[in-house]
Amino acid sequence: MMNILSSNAATPSKGLRKVTRDPGEDNISWLERNLSTGDGSAIVLLGGTSPTAFRLRVAQAHVRHDLYPSSWSHAVLLDRRAKKLASTRLWEISLEPPKGYSFPPPTNAVQTATLSAYADAQRFPNIAVLHVPVRHEEVQDALKRFQMQRAVLDTVDLLVRWLAFAWGVSSAGNPLLSNHGIPSAAMLDVVFGAAGFDLTPGLESRASCPEAIWQAAKWWHEYYEKQNISRLDGAYVTTHELLAD
Repeated sequence: MMNILSSNAATPSKGLRKVTRDPGEDNISWLERNLSTGDGSAIVLLGGTSPTAFRLRVAQAHVRHDLYPSSWSHAVLLDRRAKKLASTRLWEISLEPPKGYSFPPPTNAVQTATLSAYADAQRFPNIAVLHVPVRHEEVQDALKRFQMQRAVLDTVDLLVRWLAFAWGVSSAGNPLLSNHGIPSAAMLDVVFGAAGFDLTPGLESRASCPEAIWQAAKWWHEYYEKQNISRLDGAYVTTHELLAD
């Protein structure tokens, strides 16, 4: 059983805008229209259609009050925007890294890639960009420390647990039910926490997942306002649902 707090907000945040894709638009072009150029940090949530993404989305049903599968399977942290947006670097802990696995212990399983890996709107039909009110430099400093401090959160361990679940190894169960978060989201939660921002107020950082980050952006806006902290805001499009509402 997961220990989850519910927000007291009666209405979702007005800081999230639903922005549909233009005909034939890929994820890079969609982000071109919705990515802020401010001094804060940016997280991109993705909802994939692969078997692994399916397993991750269903696993996160336990974070939702209706027990419906999540729209999201992955979360990444963006670097400063490159001249060509597709070349923008990102940090993640992917269960399906575009270039395959390297030896994960030296970086606490943290991987780098570019946005071009997630351009395909057929493979990743659901996408959200969330702007977090924390200076990019502060997050980068925390990320560097995180990669050398497995004692804070061992995301190598999380990676192995989630691979076993996603691949159906032996009797491996849903790690979330034992409060073992999805690696990339848990990494982001700890890193932003070290930079002074509570990314998922309703859930322990170690148990974080993309759905928890989404719920914080959608429902925890009053919490941030009471703390005199700017809320998460951004844009999203979700065209692929595993169950109809």
